[in-house]
Order: sequence, then structure tokens, then C-alpha cells
Amino acid sequence: MNSHAVYFYAEDIFLIEKVLHFVRQGLEQNETVIVIATAEHRADLKSGLIAENVIGLLAPNNRNYLPFDASTTLSLLMQNDWPHESLFLRVMGQIIASAASGGPVRIYGEMVAVLFAQGKQRAAVRLEELWNKLAMQSNFSLLCSYPLFAFQGHDNALAFQHICACHSQVASGRG
Repeated sequence: MNSHAVYFYAEDIFLIEKVLHFVRQGLEQNETVIVIATAEHRADLKSGLIAENVIGLLAPNNRNYLPFDASTTLSLLMQNDWPHESLFLRVMGQIIASAASGGPVRIYGEMVAVLFAQGKQRAAVRLEELWNKLAMQSNFSLLCSYPLFAFQGHDNALAFQHICACHSQVASGRG
């Protein structure tokens, strides 16, 4: 099941459509879905899932949909503005292991995009590499995303290539 996909988007509406499909598909297949996103995107996803009548999403005992704040989660994994390998493997490994007790796990994450937006392109690439390392220890599918505007300018071309190289699937645009 391990896949590590990335989606580059022009506008948030396209991102939300893509992530809604990813999350809905996981919930329909009785997978545990972990969403590590900004507050705005978590709210947009929740609204979209409610509008699509994804049953049980808001139930207090729902263990199949686990939302986390991207910046808060990222702060648990960083040391001196750099992703700390053992912290990452321990924290994310525990979250995934706990979620996996219910079956397959799929994750949507924006921590890398948060780092990139802060001008920490190398740290974002390193975090992508750590996800790949964790995938050798845990079974999950992961969807990352970046806004296309973040890559404008010559300085970010190499970072874009490195980020694409970290993923098994690359998509962009409206789909």
C-alpha cells in the first residue's frame, strides 16, 4: 500500500477537491485517515466532507478521521529549524501505529508546504526523505501538497526537482 504522492496546485479550491477525494476514498474503504493540515484547509475539508454526507465524520467516537494542525505537529519534529530524524520517526511512527490498529492508514500532510512557505526548502526536502524512511517501517499511503506559486523564481527549480524525486506519484493542476 505504501505510496508517496505529491500534488502541486494553483488555487486552494483545486487542492480541497483533490484532498476531499483522497480522504473520502479512504473513509469509504474503512481506512484510518490522518489529516495534518493548516486550520483553514482542515475547516474546508470538514465542510466538504459534511456537504458530501460522509457519515460519522463528526461523531465524538470517530477513530477513522484524525485531524492534526500542521504547524503544531511540525513543532514536535523540529530541532534548530531542521527535521530531527529520531523525533520524526518516533512521533509520526506512534501516530501511524496507533491509527493502524484499525487497519490501513492514509495520510494527507502539509507540514512540508509549511516549511517551504517559511523559506526552509532544504528542510522540506529532508522531511520528504524522512517520510520515505518511515515508509520502510510502517505501511501507509501519503499525499503531500504544495502551492505552485511557491516555486516561482529560479532559486526554487532545484528544490522542485528534489521534491518530485522524493515521490512515487506527481500530479498538478486541477486533477
